[in-house]
Amino acid sequence: MEKELLTLLKSYPTVVKSTNIVDFVNFDERLSAVDYLAVNTIGVSEGIVEFIPDNEPPTEDEVYCWIWAIRPDLSKELLVLDISEDFRILLNSYIDNDMKRFWNHIN
Repeated sequence: MEKELLTLLKSYPTVVKSTNIVDFVNFDERLSAVDYLAVNTIGVSEGIVEFIPDNEPPTEDEVYCWIWAIRPDLSKELLVLDISEDFRILLNSYIDNDMKRFWNHIN
């Protein structure tokens, strides 16, 4: 999967169909968490999600959060990147199926 992450980092989609999002059942919680780290970078419409970063070009954090929101199966690969401590806690919380830990951390 490391190769998939590198490919996405070089060329990520800006619009993704909801049906193509990994672990879509938990997307709302990921979206809320991402919105805390990179405010309003993801838009949701009928059947799609869209990457709408505040910065041009997007910051690395915005890109990492976007990729994680649509591809949480790449969480472990994202952990090896130079990421913020908050994002690291978020990823580990997701991996451990303990999102409460992240929410407690930010509060």
